[in-house]
Amino acid sequence: IMGFEEESKRMKVLSINPGYSRKDVQDNCGFELLWADKITDTDPPHDNELRILREEVDPQRYIIGR
Repeated sequence: IMGFEEESKRMKVLSINPGYSRKDVQDNCGFELLWADKITDTDPPHDNELRILREEVDPQRYIIGR
């Protein structure tokens, strides 16, 4: 999950999906990221969030898979 650093407006990492490291995230980004003082694990999506992703955002499952 990303946020923005107020002063510079640069992207800042707030949390990382479980199983991934800071290096994984940085290696898959095309620019240097800022990091929050405390990085937490990203919470899994709630049932309603999954429904929105599956039915409204990507109903053909091109991005989120089947």
